[in-house]
Amino acid sequence: MSKNRQLDLFVALIGDVPFRDEREAMSAPLVALSKNKRTRIEWEGPSGQRVLVTAPEEYGVATIWDYDVLLWAISQINEAVNAGLPVSPRVQFHPYNLLSAVGRDTGGKGYAELKAALHRLRATGVAYESPALEGKRRKLGAFNLLSAFQIEESDDGKAKGAWLELPAWLFEAVTKDRDVLAISPKYFDLTSGLDRFLYRLARRHVGKQAGWIFTFRDLHGRSGSSQSYGDFARDLRKAITRNTLPEYSLREIEGANGPSLSINRDPDKIEWRQDRRYKL
Repeated sequence: MSKNRQLDLFVALIGDVPFRDEREAMSAPLVALSKNKRTRIEWEGPSGQRVLVTAPEEYGVATIWDYDVLLWAISQINEAVNAGLPVSPRVQFHPYNLLSAVGRDTGGKGYAELKAALHRLRATGVAYESPALEGKRRKLGAFNLLSAFQIEESDDGKAKGAWLELPAWLFEAVTKDRDVLAISPKYFDLTSGLDRFLYRLARRHVGKQAGWIFTFRDLHGRSGSSQSYGDFARDLRKAITRNTLPEYSLREIEGANGPSLSINRDPDKIEWRQDRRYKL
């Protein structure tokens, strides 16, 4: 086998790999926060950027739980880059190892959910448009959340191996731009899609600062939620009461533009940062 052919496939690392997320994907609604089937999400950002997410009725738009697959793949490639290993957009893995890493059921139920997630990620398309700002040219384009995948099964339907292929935009963000952020392994314990959205948004915007404030209206748009604003605000207040996000605490504040959410770093919730692999 030639050297070039060997680089066409990256074999997933075995063991505890620290988790990372892609920065720009953390604040736009690329996935659904509910497991109810959706085929369309639209968002216009505060700077005039537009995002349209679509998927065929057969599969529906990928969910924030499906996105765990991409988080795992991003983390695998990032760790390999850090170790100076050759990488490729195509990642070979065993479904058991992926499911175990993100805290999912590793039996038949989890395997069936993984197959469905791969189909939805592959079927989900994102069209985007960013306006010309500060001398930069207007940009528009489109991509899928996953380029391709394949699973090999035995005659009795058990997984024997698999590979997935990351789209160019995501692979380059990890390997060339190095535009990734550490995320807490406790993220995968969050059972609410809204909590998961809020955590990823906090990691993207708070960073090393003490905190960040979003209006409820802004969060409603950024989430891509299909709920009415009133229902979303109700659920947001429940999330504030739960206050289960790793690293951050949530608080409602009143402002001139209505209710807002204050997200602040919480020194009582950063024990996971003691692991040197998760440094900022």
